[in-house]
Amino acid sequence: MTNNNLLAAKAEIQRKAYLSALELVEEKIKAIRANTPNLPFEKTKLAEVEINKFFYEGKTVNRIMIVLRSNGCQHYKKNGGCSMCAHLNGSPLFEKITHQNYVEQWNSVLDGSFIENGKQDFNLNDYPVVCVYNLGSLLNTEEIQEKTIRYIFSTLNKYKGVKKVIIESRAEYVTDDILKAIKEEYDGVVEVGIGVESTNYEIRQLCHHKALEDTKILKDAVDTLHKYNMKALAYVNFKPIFLTESEAIKDATKTSIDCFNELGFDAVSIEPTSLQENSLANHLYNLGLYRVPWLWSLIDIIHGIYDVITDKKLDIRLGGYFDEEVLSGSQGTGFAGRNEIFPHMTSSNCSYCTNEFVNAIKKFNMTYDVKDLDSVEHCPHCYSLWQETKNIKDSRDIVTRIHDILEEDK
Repeated sequence: MTNNNLLAAKAEIQRKAYLSALELVEEKIKAIRANTPNLPFEKTKLAEVEINKFFYEGKTVNRIMIVLRSNGCQHYKKNGGCSMCAHLNGSPLFEKITHQNYVEQWNSVLDGSFIENGKQDFNLNDYPVVCVYNLGSLLNTEEIQEKTIRYIFSTLNKYKGVKKVIIESRAEYVTDDILKAIKEEYDGVVEVGIGVESTNYEIRQLCHHKALEDTKILKDAVDTLHKYNMKALAYVNFKPIFLTESEAIKDATKTSIDCFNELGFDAVSIEPTSLQENSLANHLYNLGLYRVPWLWSLIDIIHGIYDVITDKKLDIRLGGYFDEEVLSGSQGTGFAGRNEIFPHMTSSNCSYCTNEFVNAIKKFNMTYDVKDLDSVEHCPHCYSLWQETKNIKDSRDIVTRIHDILEEDK
């Protein structure tokens, strides 16, 4: 057998092993999803509304995050969805949320009737930054109709106190038609968050189960957004399943750099993995095979990005679930009765220093100054343990890890 034939045979073996690993991941995710309870949500009520602080145009402003009760992510319905996500927990699984349902949800924001804790005098103009999410892709007209999107943006256009609207979508739904529709209704700044997760093909497909074959789809989406003078925000999921801490740090760092330098994103939000019920990440955690990322690792990632990109000021954000003020939410039996989509565990250090580090993250998100993270004193209880964790290695490739773990878990 010639060298070329040997190489071809080896490549075919690797391809089959990869496809087998992908099938194992997808089968396990679908099996977990099959046990997701179908809660009787009120289709005219929002999934959640939160308020927090946000850094915009050089100052800290109030931001409101509005999560629509929606028809759910099409990726979930087709392929099982992403390995770390369980937003399907907040979607009615066998019912359809109509345009009129969405209008009623949205109107409850405009008139303030959504508020559950007795607050009065709600005015959307008090929030320069408004996030509108739908537990899926707001630009996918199979999930939410174009006329609904037009209605939301046309009403937002009447609130001149709102300067920026942030929405989310998978990259393939960022099209000329839908962006043109938004521009026809809204005059302000629009930023679209896109789940990149990783620019490493194997990690993105197997660890995240992203179903995103080519980063060219991402680059095309960014270029299309820029054509309509919209901003592109990349979500980078930090520490997916099947990676060690050090591998996850390296991947999140490189992915963030690629998002800025290669794909042209205007901003990057690094999202440490949280654990939601009915997700593969949570399943592996329950088996003792996964730990949420250490907050200490975020310092390495941010410095790693700045070490490479030194010639410009970067818009880097640190995402995650912190104790923000919740104005509305929870119709089901979610974590601690708070919300169906709220995680039961977030990225953490130890009980002695996690709160201090979370406060440092909040400061960083209001300044984008890495000194806010560097200011956290090394914890005598966990800092050395984190350093030891970074030295843990796994000699197996990702495909082998998946076969070892998921075949054993059948």
